[in-house]
Amino acid sequence: MEKAHYTVHRQALWILCFHVVCSISIVTEYISTTQTTMDVNVIDENHHQHEVGSKWSPLFEDGPGPDNVTARIGSTVQLNCKIQLLYDKTVTWVHRKSDDIQLLTVGRQVHSSDQRISLSFRYPNNWRLQIVYITDRDDGVYECQVATHPPTTKKTYLRVDVPTVRMSVTGTGDVTRGGSDVFYKTGSTLEIVCKVIHAGSNNGSKVSWFRGRQTISSGITERANNDSSCTTVVSTLKIKHVQKKHSGNYTCLVGSSSASAAVSIHILNGDQPAAVHDGNSGPLVCCVAGWWLLTLCCLVLSS
Repeated sequence: MEKAHYTVHRQALWILCFHVVCSISIVTEYISTTQTTMDVNVIDENHHQHEVGSKWSPLFEDGPGPDNVTARIGSTVQLNCKIQLLYDKTVTWVHRKSDDIQLLTVGRQVHSSDQRISLSFRYPNNWRLQIVYITDRDDGVYECQVATHPPTTKKTYLRVDVPTVRMSVTGTGDVTRGGSDVFYKTGSTLEIVCKVIHAGSNNGSKVSWFRGRQTISSGITERANNDSSCTTVVSTLKIKHVQKKHSGNYTCLVGSSSASAAVSIHILNGDQPAAVHDGNSGPLVCCVAGWWLLTLCCLVLSS
């Protein structure tokens, strides 16, 4: 009797174990199926997150643009490009002007041969393009592009303000004018005034002075006048007791040759202004001709 009872309990235990094993198998299969489904969903999301127009595609934090930027010649400009959800995509900067297209940067590498251009990345997501010493040739459209398919692009229109530059010459000594040439006597005071007129407010553009290719840094005073419509900068170069060595071409320049003015200064030492002009070989020719005439007369008289 006891043996039969033991046999029944043993069979019940085997049946219980069988059901437990089956239940574990079913649960394991469910978990595996669920994980596979999740993995597929993740892969699917990763696959679609860079497609333009999807909720995971890169986007510009400040909006798609376009932006308008005005810069003054000789200044520094920074063009912002803040990108969210960039992931592993590459950012490039391109400059378009008329039919000319120039590749400036790819990722953090600069591809432009112009050393004024650099990528000034600002953490965490601003792929900022920087241009120093702006010139009029920097005018045009700048595109910040993300390498999606098709490319995600934001445009910035850069307008370069080219100021009006005027030059005048005054002095305390005797001055003779002749076109773009001005003549001073030795010992006079040379004073050249360069007037620069900018549209809008002043942003620090510098007036530079040159005699030929030599930079002038002394004897210069400057004042600025701002109003609602324009900024006027008056830069004055003053040299007392001028000598012959002060002769030359004087230029005032703001950023580039497109914003400059020049005058040719001649310092006289009791000579007439015409004598210092290039090509005035008349006096020399007369002396040579007179010498030959005197020699000819001597030959005739001796014969």
